[in-house]
Amino acid sequence: MNKNTMYIVVAVVVIVIIAAIAGAYVLMNPGGGGGGGGGNETVYNMGNATSLQFNLNLTAADGTSGTYKFAGRNLGTATLMLRVDVEGGGTVYSYIMFAGNQTAWNNATGTWAQSDFATDWPTWSSQFEGYVTHNKDWKTGDGDITYTDSGNSIKITGIVINPTLADSLFTPS
Repeated sequence: MNKNTMYIVVAVVVIVIIAAIAGAYVLMNPGGGGGGGGGNETVYNMGNATSLQFNLNLTAADGTSGTYKFAGRNLGTATLMLRVDVEGGGTVYSYIMFAGNQTAWNNATGTWAQSDFATDWPTWSSQFEGYVTHNKDWKTGDGDITYTDSGNSIKITGIVINPTLADSLFTPS
């Protein structure tokens, strides 16, 4: 074998070894190894979102049903803001609550009125937190959620993780 042929064989062997090492690295580090943004991103879901919006259709065991529209901002903080719109029987009841200053409003008659935070907050925040906790691993693209709980049929749709929620949504006007 002449000298030039030997150099070519050695170069090919070195390239094959480098390709094998690179392939093994990629297979063992599916996130891409950092530096390029792969693998280090936070995947947001219902459990770690900072804002959240979803619709819930509930049919109770007795056949009554209603639609709830939930929107929450500053999730996981002491300044959580929550809005709930309840639709049923051709009527919409709305609630806006602020955990930070413990204020609440409701609109049951077409006009916003100051409400009792001590009554509204435990009712609505516990429901909101319950749905979020039950579905904490849901992430964008997972589709609608349907399940039964205590005889109630629940369908959650229109889920948006970390939406930009307009201030007007939390303003009684």
